[in-house]
Amino acid sequence: MVVVADVTGQIFRYEVPVDDRWHEIAGCSTPLHVDCRDPWTVEFWAWQREDLPARRYRVFGTGQPIPDGTHYRGTTIAPGGQLVWHLIEQP
Repeated sequence: MVVVADVTGQIFRYEVPVDDRWHEIAGCSTPLHVDCRDPWTVEFWAWQREDLPARRYRVFGTGQPIPDGTHYRGTTIAPGGQLVWHLIEQP
């Protein structure tokens, strides 16, 4: 017997620039995977649904102070291997 569930979401790719600013992204879940193809942009993949609240993300470099009360969401090594970025969520 095959059970088919209703599809209520999709996985989308999102981008957060490396610019020391918080970026609000609407309709996405907690990141499933973090990566980067460009040294100055971190990408993540997450479930996308219109009913999900907006989230605020920022990219921090290794050794950079990260505010208390934030949530770590993933790490990626930029092309070339010299820069390491950490995706942080502000609740």
